[in-house]
Amino acid sequence: MSRQPVFLFASVVSLLALVLTLAHAQSQSQALPQPPTASAPPQTQQGQATPARQQKPVKVWTNDEVDDLRDGESVSVVGNTPSTKNVSATSKTYSQEKDPAWYRKQLIPLQAEIDRLDPQIAKTQAFLNGENVSEPASIHRQITPSVQDQLKQMEAKRQADSTKKEDLLDLARHNGILPGALR
Repeated sequence: MSRQPVFLFASVVSLLALVLTLAHAQSQSQALPQPPTASAPPQTQQGQATPARQQKPVKVWTNDEVDDLRDGESVSVVGNTPSTKNVSATSKTYSQEKDPAWYRKQLIPLQAEIDRLDPQIAKTQAFLNGENVSEPASIHRQITPSVQDQLKQMEAKRQADSTKKEDLLDLARHNGILPGALR
């Protein structure tokens, strides 16, 4: 089979598709109404110019402007009562950095962990100082790190928790929360 007839057929089909696409695009552009030009007013059958219509400019309202309208009661909104004004005035966006309850929620587990570690650290230090701090013997032998390593781990954990606690308290002070509100 010769390739020349296939190539010729493909060329004719491509050319036909291009011509049809151009014809369709041209008919679409002719169908669209042309906007009037501002330089010449439209003419009537008698040749007189008609007065240009005075169009009111379109106002685009932003959310802030709509809220101002509601506050001024110049816009009627179904279900808008005076009690909703108080709600909208007090219901600002929630910010956890301004909420004392959020700080308390973060501080409680940190303080509990610090309180749990303090006696363990004191007991381990007493043992290292040679004091008798015996515990009941365990049946199961556990592999434990040395006493010095245990002490270092507990102190590091306590220091990390204390740092987190202080950072939260600093953030609360920065956001205007009094220390008494966190207790």
